[in-house]
Amino acid sequence: MATSGTYTFNPSLGELTLYAFNLCGVRNTAVLQEHMESARMASNLMLSRWSNQGVNLWAVDLVTVPLAQEVPITGASGTGAIATLTYASVDTPVYTVGTTIIVTGVTPAGYNGNHVVVSSSPGRVSFVSTEVGGFVSGGTCEAPNDVSTFSVAPNTVVILDAYVTSDDSGANIDRIILPVSRTEYASYPNKEQSGFPTIFWFDRLLAPTVTLWPVPNTDNGPQELKYYRVKQLQDSGLSNGQQVEIPYLWMEAFAYGLAQRLSMIWAPDKVALLKPMADEAYAIAADQNVETAQQYITPTLSGYFR
Repeated sequence: MATSGTYTFNPSLGELTLYAFNLCGVRNTAVLQEHMESARMASNLMLSRWSNQGVNLWAVDLVTVPLAQEVPITGASGTGAIATLTYASVDTPVYTVGTTIIVTGVTPAGYNGNHVVVSSSPGRVSFVSTEVGGFVSGGTCEAPNDVSTFSVAPNTVVILDAYVTSDDSGANIDRIILPVSRTEYASYPNKEQSGFPTIFWFDRLLAPTVTLWPVPNTDNGPQELKYYRVKQLQDSGLSNGQQVEIPYLWMEAFAYGLAQRLSMIWAPDKVALLKPMADEAYAIAADQNVETAQQYITPTLSGYFR
């Protein structure tokens, strides 16, 4: 049997767009710039909807956040009353107001020392200081034990599972932590309680954060927060033969879904024909977008942290 022997079929968004227009009854020679612009918009909106409809397994990765980390400082400024440090990091701590942070290695040296946080947000922290000098070179900022809220890795859609890794006598031990809602976290009377984290709250803001409880205490050794997250799918673009960030099994679903959306603009008479085809192709792909693992259900078993 003569076969190609290759596994490289991965058409660009431009090729998928032309095929989608063909399904709408629009010939390649009739496609104009405005057709392609509507296809680019429809493609990105459809990928956004797919993220809402379920977990895109191909977009899941593992993020590691050191607890009690030293954050490299990239900027510093002072008014004579308040000093502000800025730092660039994927997972930056949001320090609790009242927390004492340790700043070392900054020039001018007036920014260094132990300071009490008066405000904090992802990428910046402020404290009382008389320093007014301009930033010359960087150092590090660290809160040893009591940072509980961290900014989430960019483009995170949802956190699936999380665990904390601790260095216990030279052996890394992983302990899973469980999610709670905003309401449950709000019900905890002592949010500054220190210990080994058992739960996390994912606050889905425009700049999302994850909060651990109890507040991590690293006196007995370094710890890391690790979480599996679904990341946003990369933007679809038509320049330079760019491809869509989807696996092979989703190609048909993408093509039919794009055709159905484009038909609503360019071929309304084809909508009734293309919609069931798009829905069927999505359902077939979604049925394969699952982990092939056994599932065990234990009734009346509550989480240990409640």
